[in-house]
Amino acid sequence: MRDRRSPALFSFAAPDTVAGRAWLVTFTDLICLLLTFFVMLYAMSEPDPARYQALAAGVPGATPAQEGEERPEAAFSAASLDRGKAIDLGYLGRVFESQMAGNPELADVRIDRIDGSLVLSMPADLLFAPGDATLSARGRQAMFVMGGVAANIGNAVDVVGHADALPAGSRWPSNWELSLARAQSVAEALRAAGYLRDITVRGHGDGRSGGRVSPQARRVDLVVREHGVTP
Repeated sequence: MRDRRSPALFSFAAPDTVAGRAWLVTFTDLICLLLTFFVMLYAMSEPDPARYQALAAGVPGATPAQEGEERPEAAFSAASLDRGKAIDLGYLGRVFESQMAGNPELADVRIDRIDGSLVLSMPADLLFAPGDATLSARGRQAMFVMGGVAANIGNAVDVVGHADALPAGSRWPSNWELSLARAQSVAEALRAAGYLRDITVRGHGDGRSGGRVSPQARRVDLVVREHGVTP
């Protein structure tokens, strides 16, 4: 006898078979798409100021923004720099300041904008022992921080040594040789840190000290230019 049941009853696979559970694949894809959609909506939304202030207050060292205060554009770090391009000097100065803020031994390093260049003046007493041109332990640590930033920029760099009117000592014929040797040591530290472009090295001796004997006159300047230079 012919089975008179409707053919439609046989169009669905049994639920306890692989074919009967195939709808779960489509359902899972739908749920994933919905989750992705809501995550995108959340990521595009503006943060709630009150919740942001509460979160920032719980982070050690963080300073919540005051009302009407503009938030920083991004965290400054050497890793965020583009090794192949000349970096804007204003932004680069803030990167150096950020690195120096985390290293108290660099507190005496001075940053200036002079004639379209960023000049970082590093005291010779920080980098070298008196009358020496070999980086001290503190000097190597300082150049590790400074060189870590310089290695990630495409800007042209000069290293300029300065001395004061104090005699260089018997090891050096003049303060000019001492200032040039110190500038060369700093340039070699930058090279070791990964700065692969040409570095201009100069020594001014005590010619710009004004006859003074002072820590400010004994220094090595790292001069970062606005323009870039090929490797």
